[in-house]
Amino acid sequence: MAQQNGQATDASEVGAQAQAQARDGISFEEHVASPISNGASSPSSNANGNKQHVVATYASPVDDDSMLEADDTSVEGDVSPNGLGADVASGLEFEHPGAHGGSSVYAFSTYPRTQPAFQVEHPFDTMPDSATIDSARTIYADDIDYTIEHGRRYCGDYSMPNDVTEQTRQYVIHQVYLKLFNLELTTVPLADPTCILDIGTGIGEWAIGMAERYPEADVFGTDIAAIQPTDQVPFNVEFHIEDAEEEWIRPPDAVDLVHVRNMAGAFRDWGFIYSQAFACIKPGVGWIEVLDFDDHRGYKNFLSWFPQDSAVHVMINALRQASEMDGRPKGVAHMDKGMLARAGFVDITEMQHDIPLGRRENAKFGEDWLFACVTGLEATCLRLLTKYMGWEAEYVRGLCDEVARETKKLAEDPNRAKGFVVKLRVLVGRKPEVPGRGTAKTSPRAENGVVREEVSEDGSTIGTGDGREGGRAVE
Repeated sequence: MAQQNGQATDASEVGAQAQAQARDGISFEEHVASPISNGASSPSSNANGNKQHVVATYASPVDDDSMLEADDTSVEGDVSPNGLGADVASGLEFEHPGAHGGSSVYAFSTYPRTQPAFQVEHPFDTMPDSATIDSARTIYADDIDYTIEHGRRYCGDYSMPNDVTEQTRQYVIHQVYLKLFNLELTTVPLADPTCILDIGTGIGEWAIGMAERYPEADVFGTDIAAIQPTDQVPFNVEFHIEDAEEEWIRPPDAVDLVHVRNMAGAFRDWGFIYSQAFACIKPGVGWIEVLDFDDHRGYKNFLSWFPQDSAVHVMINALRQASEMDGRPKGVAHMDKGMLARAGFVDITEMQHDIPLGRRENAKFGEDWLFACVTGLEATCLRLLTKYMGWEAEYVRGLCDEVARETKKLAEDPNRAKGFVVKLRVLVGRKPEVPGRGTAKTSPRAENGVVREEVSEDGSTIGTGDGREGGRAVE
């Protein structure tokens, strides 16, 4: 039994409620948002907040019967950001694919229920349960401890939640990437890969897509939480519950691509992550690809749109301080060519793409991106600011609501919104060949070792929609 809001709640009931919410289109928890005033000080709270310990299997949108779609897409039913104030939530709904007559690009229902290819060791049990047998995971989901804090579910000491609300947001972000890159899942040249590794796989959408794209390859997605689908996935994809901050138990020189996406603030030592990736990547033909947005250059551009006394500045400054106290700084200092070079990689390139916040004529996915950013404010801030800044949860939610209001207002201003973007950077590097092991492939978007720079007349990459041809080279 789990204690929540002073009442006893069975853990399985919590999962059932979350699953019902996903079906009904209520994916974002309702809460009271208290607006803040400029310069107001925050009341303090216990740094631990209201914690309840839960050991349970929770429903993921990908596990639910209401299948997630891809392309022009969403979960079944409208997903509305109910946690925001009514004025902010208006117009931010993520549309149902039926409105467009869209069909799934990566439809899970086309796959039969799979048998596990690999399981971690467990005590002998003569009667394993059906959930364990019918699984593409490598561990029992109910062996993982989740913590409920202020109504959000977390795994371990990671600052981002992994509840149904956040899983839905991850799904929306995946759709934005698909549209930005014209349904391409990677920017590196892969001919006949045999092994692909996705670090921090989340809900597993990218790994599943790569397994479909390369049916002869073994695709592994790793994460600290068991929120990936357990059945109806391609036979060649597996999800391993692993902590990337510990030594990777992977064969050396075996992986064609290590993929890391949206993991800013996830690791204490990115040098360790890159060195572990280097060790398991194939010499000559293997790549690492790292994608993240809003780096130490990008956030300054973003902040320049808001006055100094705005809620956005209050939030960003507090978030930077809290994440440093956490030991996993926010920002994207890890998007550094020098770090990849020190790990041993060559042919290192970094490309920049602009993702608009709000609808644009040539990039309608900007609406989805605005939705993902605004609904992700609480997810990004709640644990860090209550734990390290000592702020009350409702104060943090009020701050998030005010930032969402400011952001949405700017995104909808036809006179100012044109250049209102978030910077996405794609960093790639190749593991050099070992003498006598063959010839390496050319670098992505490079000819004769020179990175091609393809920029529109106004310097914008918004709406290029092709991950291989769009973007700007970053010096």
